[in-house]
Formats: sequence, C-alpha cells, structure tokens
Amino acid sequence: MKKIVASSHQDVSDMGKKKLFTPVHDADAVRFCQDLVRIRSANPPGDELLAAQYMASTLKKAGLEVELVNHISTRASVLARLRSDRKKPGLLLSGHLDTVPVGSGKWAHDPFQAEMAEGRVWGRGAADMKGGLAALMAAAQTLSEARVTLHGDLIIAATAGEETDSLGATAIAARPDLGPLQAVAIPEPSYNDVYIAEKGALWLELSTHGRTAHGSMPDLGQNAIMMMVALINELKKLAIPFKEHPLLGGFTQSVNTISGGLKTNVIPDQCVVTVDMRTVPGQDHRAIVQRIEDLIVDLSRRIPVFKASVSVINDRIPIETSPEEPVVQSFADVVAEVTGYRPVPKGVRYYTDAVAFVPALKIPMIICGPGDARLAHQPDEHVEVAKLIEAARIYTLAALSLLG
Repeated sequence: MKKIVASSHQDVSDMGKKKLFTPVHDADAVRFCQDLVRIRSANPPGDELLAAQYMASTLKKAGLEVELVNHISTRASVLARLRSDRKKPGLLLSGHLDTVPVGSGKWAHDPFQAEMAEGRVWGRGAADMKGGLAALMAAAQTLSEARVTLHGDLIIAATAGEETDSLGATAIAARPDLGPLQAVAIPEPSYNDVYIAEKGALWLELSTHGRTAHGSMPDLGQNAIMMMVALINELKKLAIPFKEHPLLGGFTQSVNTISGGLKTNVIPDQCVVTVDMRTVPGQDHRAIVQRIEDLIVDLSRRIPVFKASVSVINDRIPIETSPEEPVVQSFADVVAEVTGYRPVPKGVRYYTDAVAFVPALKIPMIICGPGDARLAHQPDEHVEVAKLIEAARIYTLAALSLLG
C-alpha cells in the first residue's frame, strides 16, 4: 500500500485553500457519485460487495491504505486510512453503502443510470447516501494528492447494513486498531446543514394469542384481533415519560404494520403488530418495555381470555453532541466558509450509524451531507451537483481544520 512520506508534505497555508479545489476535483466528486449509484446495493438483501470493491479500489489508487472488510456472502464494508504523524487523534468519516429498494413507485429517471439532468444526479441512493460517500472519497483524494501535513489520521468507513442493523458500523466500531479518534462525521442527507442530535428508535412487536373457531360460532373462539384492538387502544393512552428536547422535540410512537387472520369465516388465533417508537435523550428503553409488559399484565387481569406478548426488534439509543465540541465548531466554520451560510446546529428524527460508533468509541458525532432528506427513499431520488461539490469541499476543509 502506498505510504505518504512526511517530508514531502506541505502546510495548507503554503499552498492556499483555493488551490486544493480544481474543476477536476469537482468532476471527480460527481463521477464517484454516478459510479456508486450505478452499482446496485439494495438492502434487503444487502449486496454491498460490488460497491465496497469500487470504493476500495478508488481510494487505494488515491493513495490511502485500504482494507475490504468482508462480512457474509455478498456483504462487505470498507476501511481506508490516510496516515499522519499522529500527534493528534484521528477523524472518522463514515457513510453507508446500502440503499433501500427501488419500490413500486414510478420513476421519471432510471434509478440505476445515474443520469445527469437539471443540475442533479438522479438515482436510488443519490441522496441517501451515495452522494455523501462520493464527497468523502473526493475529500480523501484531494488531501492525499495535495500531500498536506496531517497530525491525525483521516479514516474513511463505508459500511454495510445501515438501513437495517448497522452490520458494518458495528463491526468497524469493535476493531481495536482504529486508534484514538476525535469524532465521527456522517454525510447523511442534511443539505449541508449541521446536525448534532438524533432520535433513538425502539421497534416493538406486539402479539396477541387467541383460539380459532368457525366464523359462525365466535363464542367458541378467542379473537386475537379484538384482543389487539384492546391492546392498541390502551397503548395509545399509556403514559410514557419524556422531557422535550430542544433539538429533537418529543417522544413519538406509531403502529405501522399489522397481520392476523386466515379467512373471513375463521376466528383468528393470532394478531401481530409492529410499533415504531422514536425516543429522546433521557428516556430508558428498558423502562418503556417494562411499562408495556405491565400493561399486558393489567389487561390480562381485566379480560380473562386476554393473552399477549411483546418483543424488541430494534433498539437504538438517542445520540446528542454538545454544540461546544470542536468538531461542531469546525464544521460550522467550514460550512459558513464554503456556502456563505452560518449553520445553527439542529437535530434529526431518524437514526444513523452514529448509534454504533458513539457508544462504542466514546466520541462525539456530527451529521453533514449533500442530500436532501425529504428525497430519501423516494422515487426520483437525486442530489444536486452544487451541493455534492460543496460537501466535498466541506469535508476537505473540516479534515484540515481538525487534523492540521
């Protein structure tokens, strides 16, 4: 692997920031995005291997030390490093390789052609978040080619499985060879705004258990669907404590899937729903589950035939970073320099791979990426070329600010 020779490095002050960015670098950021969009990596099933191989090859050519992190079958992540003199802790930049499936909606632009039109790159993952990955690649390439002096390692992680279980981020966060880190920055779609908090997610599966019977003789059965109606009605009234968060707002819950029954003339013996709860800092997920278990016990006492159970299918804690953290200040300064807009740190309602990195590595996180979150998971997803180029410059200058 190519190793940077420290004696040939330059201070950015010697060359000027403007010299870092050329039309070639801008074009590379766009090309990287188009190449990634053309590589299908929908999750499920999570075929990230080809996209990971593309990123690994490209970053290796750019002069980074690169490892392809294989998981299972056709699933892989990438870990790349631009080495420094290590006088400072490093900076982790992480984005996910997987996308959601195309879905059944109609697209005006082919989701895998990465067509350039109207100043945008169109296709599945362009906003969430192959545009963000392209910005990271372009920033790493720019810094490597410029041979600027870095005092902390720049680490690029491209992860598998963020759209489901954070498979790649969890594996990378557990590695002992990452070294000391200042922070993790994640280019999820934020329209190049700065976000420092994200809600947690607690997904529950509620099941009710009855007894089947012929539809003409309901008195001989125990209707699991009617039990579920009772459970959902009580869940809506259940007091779940939380404190309103200044950036994230409050706790929310939504019943989003339901299944039950075999035929119209058969009393259903089972009904299953899933509930999506979004939590804020200060809430204890175990305490929430305990409240629901207590509710089930209470209903069982009040309704003799009532039987139900609850299980956790996804558990992601809420994350927040102090606005005083150096990574927040650096990104805010750089975004203002690149865009002319001074961001006021905000929060996002969704969760990211930060939930794997922050607790494991004990580091702050920040979200800043070129995509528009309103376009994520939508037909005709796209990223604006201008925002993509901005993001590449933001990440280049933020790395210099934190590692220089």
